[in-house]
Amino acid sequence: MMEANKGNLGTVLVVDDDPAILVLIQNILTAADYRVLPASGRAAAVHLAEQKHIHLDLALLDIRMPGVRGTEFADEILAVRPNIRILWMSGFVDEEFIRIKVVPGYAGFLPKPLRRAGLLQAIERAIAGVPAAWGEPERGTRTLTAGGR
Repeated sequence: MMEANKGNLGTVLVVDDDPAILVLIQNILTAADYRVLPASGRAAAVHLAEQKHIHLDLALLDIRMPGVRGTEFADEILAVRPNIRILWMSGFVDEEFIRIKVVPGYAGFLPKPLRRAGLLQAIERAIAGVPAAWGEPERGTRTLTAGGR
């Protein structure tokens, strides 16, 4: 029997309102030896962040969540975890995209659709304290979609 994943590389709070994307990211990060705390919405994410007995290395947040702007959502997470680094992701670019760069803990931006190698590299760099690069995901890697295409 395979030993349970212990998350030796770090613990990541992953927040996305799309359940398929959330599961996809969780599977990729878990397979790469990260511990993942998934949340499909604002309340669940804030609740997890409030659990002081849980060590969090990083929050991976979707910029566009129902009912809240990304920067406001980040403020709620930062209120209970002031030192957490935040890596952003989105399939859309709008005025919120510009605001995220000034949020405390900013660790970079990942455009959707995500690419496995780009996701893992950005997570590793963010946990290490190195901001992720803006721009195109790494070339030559397969784009990740909920449908596996």
